[in-house]
Amino acid sequence: IGTGTDVSPGEFPWLVSIQSHGKHICGGAIISALWILTAAHCFADELPPDLTVAVGGVDLSLPLEECNPDSLILHEEFNRTSLQNDIALILLSNPIEFSMVKIPICLPFVCDTDTWQHCWAAGWENTSAASRVLQKTRMKLISREKCLKHIPHLMGGVMCAETEQGEGEGEGGGGGGGGCQVDSGGPLVCSYWNTMKWFQVGIISGG
Repeated sequence: IGTGTDVSPGEFPWLVSIQSHGKHICGGAIISALWILTAAHCFADELPPDLTVAVGGVDLSLPLEECNPDSLILHEEFNRTSLQNDIALILLSNPIEFSMVKIPICLPFVCDTDTWQHCWAAGWENTSAASRVLQKTRMKLISREKCLKHIPHLMGGVMCAETEQGEGEGEGGGGGGGGCQVDSGGPLVCSYWNTMKWFQVGIISGG
């Protein structure tokens, strides 16, 4: 998140860091004790042997609880060229023990973009000069018509979001949001009608 601000511990308790050789490669979201939802383009067709999922923290410079994956499921119609259906699930070897800093995100019950308010994206930058602390930025969903003006090749089943300051548009596979490339796989989360419940309405696919 190039224009984000630091996230406090427990503020986005569903967000995880998917890592290879101890380095962050993609974000993801806890959707149950055993399942992580992320983007398919983060992986090859098979589960990397050195993959781990870090949970329960916001600062990658500190030791975090690591979960080992058991298997990887890519959407059967995922297209690596167009990034359509850019969705993957990671099954963990052991269940996550939930706490104030490890909580699953709710899954959406409607697809209407007008329902969702107060949207956020969060992610870690992976450049050497970047902060190792999770960053967040406010987002807003935009219409498909507006998005097509910026992304003429936009595939079906994809939604768009931009920062509230209008600093850029992003493309989301299978329903996703804008962000930086380093934030791939992380969730776009929104609430509705000023409730305190948060729902994952998209997976960040590109931006």
